[in-house]
Amino acid sequence: DKGGASQEFLRSTTKFWVRPDHVSAVKYMVSRELPVFLQKTSTGRSDAQLVNSVYLDNASLELYHGRLDKTPGAIALRLRWYGTGEPELVFVERKTHRDSWTGEVSVKERFTITPDEVPDLLNGKFPRLKKIEEMRAKGRPEKEIADWDLLVTEICQAINSKQLIPTMRSQYMRTAFQIPFDATVRISLDTNLTMVYERDEGVENRDRWYRDPSVQIPGTEITRFPHAVLEVKLEIADGNTKPQWVDDMLNSGMCMDVHKFSKFIHGCAVLMQDDVRAVPYWVDDPSLKASIEESGGGALLLEDSDRLDANKAYGQLLPYGEIAQARRATVQHQQTGELDPLSFGVVQGGGGGPSYEDLLNDDYDCCYDSCINPGSPDLITPSQKMEPKQFFANER
Repeated sequence: DKGGASQEFLRSTTKFWVRPDHVSAVKYMVSRELPVFLQKTSTGRSDAQLVNSVYLDNASLELYHGRLDKTPGAIALRLRWYGTGEPELVFVERKTHRDSWTGEVSVKERFTITPDEVPDLLNGKFPRLKKIEEMRAKGRPEKEIADWDLLVTEICQAINSKQLIPTMRSQYMRTAFQIPFDATVRISLDTNLTMVYERDEGVENRDRWYRDPSVQIPGTEITRFPHAVLEVKLEIADGNTKPQWVDDMLNSGMCMDVHKFSKFIHGCAVLMQDDVRAVPYWVDDPSLKASIEESGGGALLLEDSDRLDANKAYGQLLPYGEIAQARRATVQHQQTGELDPLSFGVVQGGGGGPSYEDLLNDDYDCCYDSCINPGSPDLITPSQKMEPKQFFANER
């Protein structure tokens, strides 16, 4: 515990979708190489932990559009806590995008505060100088204090100048795989992923900084993502290369590479259609259609929609060079039968495949009663072969 000290992470992250009936197999493949990182919970240790992240933005969704455009220096700000129930410790995190061609790397920085300090942070009253005195009293190094002060000052200035408020939440169960004290390769698998529109009446009135968990969420303010999300994180250091077993797993046909996928961006695009000027390319994937429609986001799927496709508006989102060639080769192999097709059908409940709850092999204690709706009808979307134009989502 750094006692509020700032932390900085430099790493390369690639994200993949994993359909529910492949989750167990992917877990097995990873666990053969990396041990499960046991999480501390209120009942002991567990192989999975509930994660809540509340993202900040303003009325024009400035941060959303900056992250979608991948503008150099574009930031995402979030308040994150772990475990069920009311938060006990909050991580204030800033993610900054850097273009790789500049030689810089994207970075995540964070510091911790208590839940009762969050309103002061959002209202420009955070006791920064008092915190510095407390850190000095504890004997913290001046360099550590200076780094913390710079990060806190910049985040407070961004919140105040951009008029940022809690906007979108992502919630999921995370299983992490990592060799202890070795961050060279870290893999996380997020299941039961939901995004929630956070600006309810209490948040709008500044009475709360996150939704009241005792109040049921309207169906148009929550979207349940139909796939698990696999993240492969490689530490940025000289000489670090991706292990062969990671490539073997990613080429197994069970992981779909989704370039620059973002939970924050997806949630805003689906649940805030009237506020976004452009949407990410992956909303066109047929496997997402049912979940988008269930959340009242059917307008995103219309061919004649006036809303821009991010691939057409932001060409830099598309993969290029050797990465693009490798992906095209993968699609060609799938079409010729050398690999199993990436059939991302949605299978839930009694539809013939295991549910997210079964795959977790654990009780999912969701903060919201409506997070998983056991009364929803079973849904089966026919398997589809991923054509190249569909894979890259160049056409809407």
